[in-house]
Order: sequence, then C-alpha cells, then structure tokens
Amino acid sequence: MGTKLNYVTTHDIIGGNSGSAMINQKGQVVGLIFDGNIESLPSRYIYDVDSNNRCVSLHSSGILEALRSVYKADKLADELQYSKIK
Repeated sequence: MGTKLNYVTTHDIIGGNSGSAMINQKGQVVGLIFDGNIESLPSRYIYDVDSNNRCVSLHSSGILEALRSVYKADKLADELQYSKIK
C-alpha cells in the first residue's frame, strides 16, 4: 500500500473543525480534517502567522477505500465519487 492517506497543511483550525471538508482550488473535496498538532491549540484565541500550527487530514481515497473494503458500502462510495453537485 504505497498511497499516503493522511497529509498535513498549515490551515488555521480549532476544536470543532474535525470532519470539515478539505477543498482544493478547483472546489473538489480532497479529504477531511481530523486533527491538529499541539501547536494548533492557541488558535482558539489568537492567529499567529509564524507558528508551527498544522492541520492533519485524511485523503478522500482513504475514505472511499474504507467504504468499499471495510464497510462494503460500494453504492455509497460510488455516489460520493461519481455524483456531481448541482
């Protein structure tokens, strides 16, 4: 399994952002936020552009693989992968 399923960004997040969509510049959902590092804790009160604040997200391919392989929810995975929002 060579695909990396999690990634780290410098988005400013606080508690309550878990489960939020990670969206690219094309408006596509590319993952879900699920955690932040210890340096992200002060973000509840201040924004520090020079901090080491990091946002940890799960790539959408990992979500689709879990739906198909673990939960046997192929129809749901197909709907998420191939449907278009109108």
